[in-house]
Amino acid sequence: MKSLLLDMCVDRRHVAPAFLALAPAAFTTDWIGANAADAEILDLACTLDRILVTEDADFGDLIYRDGLRPPPGVILVMTPFVHKTERADWIGRLAPPSLEAALGNFVVIGPTRYRYRPFPVFL
Repeated sequence: MKSLLLDMCVDRRHVAPAFLALAPAAFTTDWIGANAADAEILDLACTLDRILVTEDADFGDLIYRDGLRPPPGVILVMTPFVHKTERADWIGRLAPPSLEAALGNFVVIGPTRYRYRPFPVFL
């Protein structure tokens, strides 16, 4: 299993612990600074060969619209749709299968399920 890079926007109370339990060698981008551009974070995940976990949908635009090179995988967690009191159980249930599906894909974890889309192939 690839290790993870957790974007600085990931919910540290409910979401991050679930992923850290699955991939203990994961680390966050907090050391980069709050002003780091999303493209820099994406490039860092590529350079470090890590699956990026984020709550920022802009990474999808960077990969699919702008054609930036994707990392091994991206997991977008859509927390606004889940009440804070339910997040720990919700993410604990959906994190493991989404992590399994992440290699080569953009995974979106929604309120009731996860879905994924393969990265574009650039020739």
